[in-house]
Amino acid sequence: MTFTLQNGTIYDGTGAPGVRGNVVVEGDRIKALGPDAEPEGDVRDVSGLAVSPGFIDMHSHCDLVCMSDPQLAPKLMQGVTLELLGQDGLSEAPIKEDDVSLWRRHLSGLNGDPELPWDWRTFGEYLQRCEGAATNVAAMVGHGTVRLHAMGMDNRQPTESELGEMRRLVHDSILQGAIGFSTGLIYSPCVYSDTEEMISIGEVVAGNGSFMVYHMRYEGEEILTGMNEVFRIARESRAACHISHFKARGSQAWGKSTKMVDAVEQARSNGLDITADQYPYTAGSTMLAALLPPWAHAEGIRTLNRWLRDELKKDQMRRDMVNGRDDWESNVVATGWENIRISGVKTEKNAWVVGKSLEEIARDWGIEPFEAVVRLLLDEDHEVSMILFAMDEGDVERLIVQPWLMHCSDGLMGGTPHPRTYGTFPRVLGHYVRKRELMPLEQAIYKMTGLSAWRLGLTDRGVLKPGNAADITVFNPDTVIDRSTYDDPTVHPLGIEHVIVNGVDAVRDGSATGDFAGTVVTREVAAPGTR
Repeated sequence: MTFTLQNGTIYDGTGAPGVRGNVVVEGDRIKALGPDAEPEGDVRDVSGLAVSPGFIDMHSHCDLVCMSDPQLAPKLMQGVTLELLGQDGLSEAPIKEDDVSLWRRHLSGLNGDPELPWDWRTFGEYLQRCEGAATNVAAMVGHGTVRLHAMGMDNRQPTESELGEMRRLVHDSILQGAIGFSTGLIYSPCVYSDTEEMISIGEVVAGNGSFMVYHMRYEGEEILTGMNEVFRIARESRAACHISHFKARGSQAWGKSTKMVDAVEQARSNGLDITADQYPYTAGSTMLAALLPPWAHAEGIRTLNRWLRDELKKDQMRRDMVNGRDDWESNVVATGWENIRISGVKTEKNAWVVGKSLEEIARDWGIEPFEAVVRLLLDEDHEVSMILFAMDEGDVERLIVQPWLMHCSDGLMGGTPHPRTYGTFPRVLGHYVRKRELMPLEQAIYKMTGLSAWRLGLTDRGVLKPGNAADITVFNPDTVIDRSTYDDPTVHPLGIEHVIVNGVDAVRDGSATGDFAGTVVTREVAAPGTR
């Protein structure tokens, strides 16, 4: 099929100002574009609209939903054409058959647990199962997943042979299509690793021309310590490093964004390849079990459930969560019970708690907030997600304009989600660009398209030019805005008019078409140099 988007303002994804012209699509590729491009085929007038590359979500949790609900409407309807899976060190593959039951329960509060047969074992087999969604997907191999594969959930350093097995699994997964490697240094079992383990794996990543993505060990008061660990790994392993959902979490860290920016700039000036992404909100979201101290997860969910019924173990968990630890930042300390809201549960019995804070739930149940956490985890078999109000808007704005920072949703797909699941990219364009005027439109588009594709090592996406994949988002720059809120999060945005995935209309005139043209995208070139 050949068609032309005529008379739109073309923002090509390089950061160049918009130019009025035509974009001609033939099959799944861009044939021509610009003021002099002659219209061909079905001519569609997009006067007054911006025509940009499809948006790239640099932090997605659609790892299983891309199979169970391939329409992926919350992402597609905000202009996303490519999602990066396998985040926080918690990928779905590679996985041994004996570990499937444990792992799917362990991840259920993050990625959900739809009724799917986990019939993949290798990373390549998993990627095959991801084919055919409405958006394209790329996926990273997770640190926690390969650690589980090599040594279970143990809270210890790996033996030489176990570390060798992890390195082999990472190498093999990249050869099978993993676009990068991720770790979540607050999540079990990633949290049990030390910096030397990360450097060793980083050498494998660098040797494969790939990159490492970090949920850092510290994001609060000690965030500069967490950043220094990333910089050391980058320096000693020579791997390109990307920081997930860059933020200053908790009032103890508010205002540290200036030092965070300075630290990244210094690292980059020293030759390190450091980038980051951010969601444009002052609240985060993850699985409820992340409130527990790391040691509680070290023997798997079966043991954890036993400990959640043991008064001595519970007292120890309570103390660590309320007081914090020197080697672990407690979310409860950072935010307070009153600022942690349940966003999703598994059963109808507890559906009433969704949207309520742990403080409110505890009051209704007549128990303390810690006991409410215990009760929910046991009742819901750990499939509980939460929203944490923890950031300051001044820090969000200081970070969002940085030239090395990309945009992401980090949106969980189940329950009553964080509004970022539905609104991230229109919020950047409508609130921070048009209303707050923090950066030019072409710069924001570059950060959510061309820069993101560069980070992923993709040469034919993220930029509109002849021969590139026809992933295109057409939006109204005067009206685009998010409408999802914390109280009503499942509302699609305004202003996203058309979304084209691999040359196929996925959204036409503001409505999803039901055509699924997405594919699995893998790295085309070695990790690029510092930008």
